[in-house]
Amino acid sequence: MSSLHPRVRAKCASTLCKLLILACCFGPPAGAQSVTLRELLGRAEQSNRDLLAVRQRLEEAKGVLRQAGVAPATTLQAGGVSGRPVGTVGEEQFSAGFSKTFETGGKRDRRIEVAERQSEIATAEYEERLRQLRYDLRTRFVELVSSTRRLEVLDAQLSNLQSALELTRARVAQGDSAVLEADLLSVEIGRIEAQRAALAGSAEAVQVELRLTAGLSTDETVFISPTYSLVTRPYTAPDLISRALEDRADLRIARIREKQGDAEQRLAEAEGHANVTVSGGYAFVKSRFDDQFGTARTGAIVPLRDRDDILSVSVSIPLFSRSRNQGNIEASVARTRGSQYQREALERAIPLEVSAATRRLQSTEQALSTLGGPVLDQASKNVEVIRQAYQLGQLRLLDVLNEQRRLLDLQLAKVDAEVEVLRSLTELEKAVGGELQ
Repeated sequence: MSSLHPRVRAKCASTLCKLLILACCFGPPAGAQSVTLRELLGRAEQSNRDLLAVRQRLEEAKGVLRQAGVAPATTLQAGGVSGRPVGTVGEEQFSAGFSKTFETGGKRDRRIEVAERQSEIATAEYEERLRQLRYDLRTRFVELVSSTRRLEVLDAQLSNLQSALELTRARVAQGDSAVLEADLLSVEIGRIEAQRAALAGSAEAVQVELRLTAGLSTDETVFISPTYSLVTRPYTAPDLISRALEDRADLRIARIREKQGDAEQRLAEAEGHANVTVSGGYAFVKSRFDDQFGTARTGAIVPLRDRDDILSVSVSIPLFSRSRNQGNIEASVARTRGSQYQREALERAIPLEVSAATRRLQSTEQALSTLGGPVLDQASKNVEVIRQAYQLGQLRLLDVLNEQRRLLDLQLAKVDAEVEVLRSLTELEKAVGGELQ
């Protein structure tokens, strides 16, 4: 660049500075740890607060299950009666007793069964939330890949235009080219720089969204590396449908809720049986009769006293008919029927979702194959031929710029096709309910 005009060197230096600034804005900050998508998924399982909140429901369900097996507690009673505080000396009574309630109709087993279904639902809900979290992370990651790949294409185009601008300005300085040609190149560079700046800002915003979704702290220096692989296997819809019907957490939730409804109905029917409460007690009663005397064994005259020891046993059974709990039975039957309808709806929708996602993946792969090697290679050759014709004076610079824009559009279209493959794969994984790679 030392042989170029000072204005040319200054302009080139300014443009290079802008590119470095944009690269710094998009690239990882100094000292930042680079993590891949798989590593980010692992971090999200440990740090995402919404997921941690759902995980606490597992502990809650364990506590409910443990409590469901607890039988009614035995009640102990003790009491005393005395007339001394009110001046009735000699009247005293002390008693102690217990009562035990025996559940009938298998209520305890029914409660345990309902609690077990609740625990299974809590586990399935956690898996469903994890599936949604993975889908959100992968969707945002695809957006990051799209911005990154488009930036790479624009950077390559900018590099070529910068080289052409330097050469053109050198030729303008020597009087071999018109100033208009340098101006045309400058305008084209400015247009692509503006496009690149917008993409860099979008990529930075996606980085922030990924950090928030993964539950990373604001002071944690982490940079998500936009690495990916387009290696896919030939997926067949029947196999994926079978897997989805087995693995989808939302379908498993509907099935468990249907079983839970049956268990709640059996519990409601059991609660229609009256419990039996058995009570027992012992009472000690001591009395003294004023102005009443008797003869002791020794022959002495003594006041009359009475002492009684009493044992008591009782059985209590509440009197009600089974219709007393008919409302709860009807409610549980309605919940069971609603869960059944939800399960049937999912079993019908899931195969359609998987089939649609499979067809979309196949079509996007076909589109990527069409835009692949031969088309781009021919477009690059066309640009080179037109550039040589321009250097020989047979074509205008506008012809070169138009063909370069056509090549740029094809390159960006290929990037879009690659991103669509990633999006389709993400949608297919969501429909199946698990990772495919």
